[in-house]
Amino acid sequence: MTDGEKLEAIQQMTGLQWKELAAKVGLASGQTFTDIRNGRHGISMKLANRMIEAFPEIRREWLVFESGPMTHKEAAGMIALFSSTEELGANLNDEKGTSESINVGSCFPKAEIAMRNTSDSMTEYPIGCILVMKRVMDKKLLMPGYNYLVETNEFITVKRLQKGKDDAHIALYSSNCATYPDGKLIYEPFEIPMDSVKRMFYILGYIYPQANDINKV
Repeated sequence: MTDGEKLEAIQQMTGLQWKELAAKVGLASGQTFTDIRNGRHGISMKLANRMIEAFPEIRREWLVFESGPMTHKEAAGMIALFSSTEELGANLNDEKGTSESINVGSCFPKAEIAMRNTSDSMTEYPIGCILVMKRVMDKKLLMPGYNYLVETNEFITVKRLQKGKDDAHIALYSSNCATYPDGKLIYEPFEIPMDSVKRMFYILGYIYPQANDINKV
């Protein structure tokens, strides 16, 4: 679905004229909508935020990631599912969609996105399980000792967060304490500057599929 088609779906859902819809989201005219429908550019994150504020029944996952149904009523518990950290980073940075969604039901009411775990650095998360996450909105309110997905310009990783050497740094630990033959940790803890962190997601939990018929679309 193109961004133009998303706008048309929203216009049909609301029953508003294009000028009325533009005014509802704080636009001076409907020209922006016309440009998007004609393929000149897509829906910016700023416009997406305005539309979700004006129409809270619209799901951010659908509008930004093209994941699952359009409204919360249509899909309680449906969130975007990414296959790896690489796909997650590429989609978040380019504001593109993922081909999969997963219904986490009422188990994770605050969940926003999910990702398949492909690393053995955190022993509590089996390889192949699906991590369920919620975005951190205020990095000043991080909880030491809890697990987060951390995104920088160089990497995306899931680690246990601890306090760094000062308030400007955080330390990232792995729970896998496996070592090389010489006794050195395979996954050594390391520190990064807080200002290098682009986004963080708190790990709410995980789902371990027991069959190929996991509830996804």
